[in-house]
Amino acid sequence: MSARRVWIHRHAESLSNAGEKTLDVALIPLSEKGRVQALHLAASISAPPDCIIVSPFLRTAQTAVPIATRFTGAGGDTWQIHEFTYLEPTSCIGTSWIERKPRVDAYWARLDPHYVDGPGAESFQDLLARARTFLARLVNVDHPLTLIVSHGQFMQASLLLAEHPGLTSLQAMTQFRDRQAQSPFANCERLTLSINDGVVQIVGRG
Repeated sequence: MSARRVWIHRHAESLSNAGEKTLDVALIPLSEKGRVQALHLAASISAPPDCIIVSPFLRTAQTAVPIATRFTGAGGDTWQIHEFTYLEPTSCIGTSWIERKPRVDAYWARLDPHYVDGPGAESFQDLLARARTFLARLVNVDHPLTLIVSHGQFMQASLLLAEHPGLTSLQAMTQFRDRQAQSPFANCERLTLSINDGVVQIVGRG
């Protein structure tokens, strides 16, 4: 089987990214700027995807709509590739990322991959498990070109594990924290992978 391509894009700008107060983490919509970004992303796609995969979160589905509208022959699916939800979701209702920042900083300073902030929150170990499942599932996708709309932190975790599958949870969390500080994925940025002979290879990002 020839190498298969996978394009993973972070979703366009959401209301949360724009600094607005938000409610349900899964139902945060795109901002007006994000809607324009999604249109530009769709126009920039240089080849027709065979399948378009999104997360269960609204902002990925909204980002994918212009792509699916342009490439009507592409199939669609939803995978558990949603964003890392490490703060208890109900405690974040009605807050902005600026208001949450002290809690975010405290979470990463703790550097405990098994810590769970409360009901509905994930541990970092949970994120790693989802990323490993994602990479394993990609190996079995037989489409020549798969386009995925996901989230920045999930993409970072998947990239880290694809590059260094043998990391311990603590090593992965330490490297993840540093990468997020130095080189987070921008809205609509692409991570390109190649699947060849059952191996996920990193082609590049940008």
